[in-house]
Amino acid sequence: MAIQAQLYSDNTGFLDSGGNGHVNGGFNRFCFGHQWRQLQVQPQQQQLQIQQPENQGLCFENNGESVLFCQTMVSQVEEQRREIDQFIKSQNERLRLLLQEQRKQQVAAMAEKLESKATLLLSQKDAELVKATNKTMELQNLVNKLEMENQTWRRVAQENEAMVVSLNNTLGQLQQQNLVGCCFNNGVDDAESCCEETEEEEKNRGFVGTKTMMMVCKCCNSRSSCVLFLPCRHLCSCKDCAAFLDCCPVCSTAKKASIEALIS
Repeated sequence: MAIQAQLYSDNTGFLDSGGNGHVNGGFNRFCFGHQWRQLQVQPQQQQLQIQQPENQGLCFENNGESVLFCQTMVSQVEEQRREIDQFIKSQNERLRLLLQEQRKQQVAAMAEKLESKATLLLSQKDAELVKATNKTMELQNLVNKLEMENQTWRRVAQENEAMVVSLNNTLGQLQQQNLVGCCFNNGVDDAESCCEETEEEEKNRGFVGTKTMMMVCKCCNSRSSCVLFLPCRHLCSCKDCAAFLDCCPVCSTAKKASIEALIS
């Protein structure tokens, strides 16, 4: 660039001198000046040729250092990337283990809580089962008791029914005896004569006496028998004596019950 500027200034001077009319002087200066300038330019060109390889070497050295620096930086970045990846992996593994342990603890706590609730519910159900079992046993005992009472009352009803039948039979016999006695007395009065009236009256008095002896109380021998003893079914006591008797005065059977017979 300096050489071109110098040549440009020389050319300008040549033109200026031509313009002023000094053609010969300007031409001489131009010719000799050009040779002189060539002599000055050659050392500069040689110096530039010498410096050019040096500059190229410096550029090559700078390029090598840049490549080495880039390789170093790439290796460092790669190493840092690997370290970061390893750190992230380790943190992920640590977080996974931590979450797994936390989940295990939560599951264990929940299981323990559920187990306590289940134990409480089972104990309550066991208590209810025991209570229901006891209630069932009580009901079963009550049913058995009611069955026994039912059988007892059925037996008592059968005994009472038999007693009623016996009383009806006894009352029928008594009524029949009274009817026979009345008919016998009426027939004797109508059939026999007046001369035989005294004899018949004595016989009738004897029959009535026998009947009276049959109906008299076997305990006091004064009042008429009106109480029927059970289970022997003997009509052998008056009402007053029956209250103090524990057994039948005829057969000495233990008295279980007594019924007052209404005999007209």
